[in-house]
Amino acid sequence: MNFDALIRELAPQVLAILVRRYGQFDACEDAVQEALLAAAVQWPADGMPDNPRAWLVTVAARRLTDQFRSEHARRRREESAATMAPADELVAPGADDDRDPDRDDTLTLLFLCCHPALTGPSQVALTLRAVGGLSTAEIARAFLVPEATMAQRVSRAKQRIKAAGSGFQMPPPGNARSGCAWCCTCSI
Repeated sequence: MNFDALIRELAPQVLAILVRRYGQFDACEDAVQEALLAAAVQWPADGMPDNPRAWLVTVAARRLTDQFRSEHARRRREESAATMAPADELVAPGADDDRDPDRDDTLTLLFLCCHPALTGPSQVALTLRAVGGLSTAEIARAFLVPEATMAQRVSRAKQRIKAAGSGFQMPPPGNARSGCAWCCTCSI
């Protein structure tokens, strides 16, 4: 499998794992992008690791941890440390610490992207971005809108999910039969 295809397959899985662990969609997405850049630089020189997904999760989690620590230090300097978690809670678990290392949280990420607080077009755009791995430009072309408009739509969708305080979890079991009725606006 070539590098681009592998990254397109693994990026949503890595994002799903980080969002489940940390719950901050935007920060997790940034960390995954940084891990992908690191892979693009390091893998051609050093060779692909035995477990590329675990490598990406570890690198992204470390970047996220560094970001959290930096943010924590900044807030302490500004005397608002009360809003941050203690530093010992900011240590990222290693890729091998996951209870089920083969667990794929992509379906849960799909449900999060299809949160009922979002409009149908926002659900589709966020899903294509986070789960499908498409770029904002590709999604904008599919929706026949300018890229800036689509970037705003995706950004607002993430903000709505954050404001709703939604955790990274599957919909309630009682809604399993109604399927999409919980997560999106389709009529299934």
